[in-house]
Amino acid sequence: MHRIRPRTADCFAAIQSPELYRNFTIHLFVMFPAAMLMCWLGVRLDAHLGWLAFGSLSWRAPLGGGMITLGGLWVWYVYGYLFIAGGGSPGTHVDGGPVRMVDTGPYATIRHPSVLGKLLGVIGLGIIWGSPSFLLFFVPVLLLYAIVSNRLIQERFCHLRFGSDYATYCQKVPMLIPTRTSIGRWRSGEAVLNTIQSMEDHSQPNTIWHEFRWYLIGLGGLLSIFSIIVWLNA
Repeated sequence: MHRIRPRTADCFAAIQSPELYRNFTIHLFVMFPAAMLMCWLGVRLDAHLGWLAFGSLSWRAPLGGGMITLGGLWVWYVYGYLFIAGGGSPGTHVDGGPVRMVDTGPYATIRHPSVLGKLLGVIGLGIIWGSPSFLLFFVPVLLLYAIVSNRLIQERFCHLRFGSDYATYCQKVPMLIPTRTSIGRWRSGEAVLNTIQSMEDHSQPNTIWHEFRWYLIGLGGLLSIFSIIVWLNA
C-alpha cells in the first residue's frame, strides 16, 4: 500500500475538515473542563495537606500557558498527520477512524505521539494553578490512565482493523518513549514496515469499538476517585 507523507503545513491545515475539528471540539469541551476540575480538586487537597501554591503567578502563568500552547500545537500536528495519512479522524466516534495504517512521520517514532502533547498541556495547567498535589499525585495517575486506555481501547481497535501489520508495528515502535532508532526513522522519512496490507486483505470487525464511551467512563471514574481522596483528607 502506498504511504501518504503529508507536509507539516498540510497537517495544520487539515483542521478545516469537519471530521477533524469535530474530534477536537468534542475533546475540548469534555477534557478541558475535566482537567480544570481536577486542578481545583488538587488545590483543595493542597489546602487539607497544608501545602501552599508554589512560585508566583507572574511566572507560572506564562510558563504554564506556553506549555499548554506547545502541547496543543503538537496534538494538532499529529492528529492532522494521522487524519491525512490514515484517511480518517483519530476518533472512531466521529467517522469510524483511519482506514490506512500509519507507520511514518511521528508515528514511526512512538505509537501514541498525541499523549506527549496532552501530558505537556496538563502539566502546564497544573503549573498555572500552582498545585503540588495535582502535579505530584494526579498527573501520574492521568498518565497511567492514558497508557492503559490507549492499550486497551485504541490499540485493540487497530489490531482488529489492521491485523498482523499492526502487531508487527507494535513490536518495532515504542508506545510512548522514543528511542534513537525510532527518532532516526522519522528524520530520514523511513517507514516502519516494508509493506502494508490493504484492509480488504483481512477480515474486519463487525462493529466499531466505541472508544469515546469508554473514555467518558474512565474520566468519570478518575474524577470520582480524586474527589474521594480530597473528601477523605478533609
